[in-house]
Amino acid sequence: MVNEDEMMELVDQVRFNLPDEIKQANWTVSEQQRIITEAHAEAARIMSRANERAEETSSEHEVLRRAERHAAQVVKDAQAKSDQIIREAESYALEQLKQLEAHLGRTLATVRRGVEALQSNQPPAEEPEDEAAEH
Repeated sequence: MVNEDEMMELVDQVRFNLPDEIKQANWTVSEQQRIITEAHAEAARIMSRANERAEETSSEHEVLRRAERHAAQVVKDAQAKSDQIIREAESYALEQLKQLEAHLGRTLATVRRGVEALQSNQPPAEEPEDEAAEH
């Protein structure tokens, strides 16, 4: 049935080849594990960079929104200040014009009194027809 020598030879070949094949299988499994580990590490690095970039973008967006809100507030404040300055300038100009009007009114009254005084001290003016008849 089975030749004992052949069987022993086969067993020896299996013993001889089995460690190499086991070593090869072990190497293949460890290489596979190394590749998987590297792939996981690379995936983790990529995810970390993606998260960092997302945070930076989010942060930049928030900074931009804050800057826009601040700029809008600065413009609003400047407009309010400008409106206040204009109101104050117009009020000042109105007050100065009222004072000038009052001063000019007093000056005009003084001039009128002077004219009236001078007219009352003057003899009545002769009419031109009377002078022409006398000559």
